[in-house]
Amino acid sequence: MKVLEFSPRPDGRRPTTERYQPGTDLSMLSFAEQFVVWATRATHQGLDCGCGRVRLEAAFAAIDAPEALPRFLDFLKDLETQFGRPLGSPCFKRQSLQADEARVLTLVDQFQSASLGDAPIPSNLSDAARQSGQHLALALTAAGVHLRPAFHLQQQSWPNGMPVLH
Repeated sequence: MKVLEFSPRPDGRRPTTERYQPGTDLSMLSFAEQFVVWATRATHQGLDCGCGRVRLEAAFAAIDAPEALPRFLDFLKDLETQFGRPLGSPCFKRQSLQADEARVLTLVDQFQSASLGDAPIPSNLSDAARQSGQHLALALTAAGVHLRPAFHLQQQSWPNGMPVLH
């Protein structure tokens, strides 16, 4: 007997391929996605010497999300604890997305979608990672940093959202 990979119910969703694949060219990503990749790399490059922390603080302040930095660092720390290893961090010159970066982007995107009510919260994470991921998604969303632009979300069509001119 063949097992279905999706729910046959009308509201059942077919499994989709992950939006972020390792090897994707970084130039294909939006600013917010590139920022999360940069911050992930910057967290592991030079954070011990102190200058990395100053750069991260300045970068998060520049996008008007200074309160998101501690939440981002907590989220990465919780992911490392769950994975049992440090996240991979290539050189800044690498122009392609790495596996751990794709995983971080996917999780942040899922948490942001869940905060808007469009998707469930990822259930394969520890409680600490789920909590820090939710806090990070809320902080980024409050600052206007969205991995998926609002027009990609299927909330309402543009004609219904546009103001009526009299």
